[in-house]
Amino acid sequence: MNKPKEENKVWTFIKKIWKDSVWSKLISTGLILLIATIWTSYSNYSIKDIYDFFLNGLTYKTPVFVFLSLIGIYFLIKLIIRLFRKKTDPIWDEQVGNYKFKELYEILRNQNYPVGTVGMGYSGRKPPQEDLLSLFHTYSPILNRGIDLDSNLDDGGYLYGVLAPKLVGYGLVNKLESKNLEINVMDIKYETSEVGHKFFALLEKTIHLNKKKK
Repeated sequence: MNKPKEENKVWTFIKKIWKDSVWSKLISTGLILLIATIWTSYSNYSIKDIYDFFLNGLTYKTPVFVFLSLIGIYFLIKLIIRLFRKKTDPIWDEQVGNYKFKELYEILRNQNYPVGTVGMGYSGRKPPQEDLLSLFHTYSPILNRGIDLDSNLDDGGYLYGVLAPKLVGYGLVNKLESKNLEINVMDIKYETSEVGHKFFALLEKTIHLNKKKK
């Protein structure tokens, strides 16, 4: 029975404080500082810049509750945008050269390159049927060391003559040329690029995470 009376007393007390010139200024200043502090975490402005903005806004003949409501709507909109914004994945959405990791991963995984060489023909070897993603992962340790025409890989020249030039097109491998002064020709060397190292590291992470899921 006494609950409505108690609520009226509380409301009367709040209105009395708000109408008091000293208390109303203290409350307004506190609210402004609180909102300004929160706002700094969402913007590049300093607390002073935001505080000045609030003071300028309050000088207009606009009720305080309207002004604060507009600020509340601003934060609400930002929150809604953040909730509906597509979340980025730290691995799959990582930029790797001209591609996102997921884009390049899918390109390599869905592409085979069963091209033979003269050396493979002599030795009776058949071109690899694995996808480019698997081949890159397999040959990465060799590409990290670098290969040239004199490298003895016992693969019929597939890595040097076929796969490495193909991977250059995706930025995973660097093609290094230097002039051989003895026979006056260009020596070509292939080695893993910076992009290739980054892609390989992300690839290893996905393999590790897939193993943990199993």
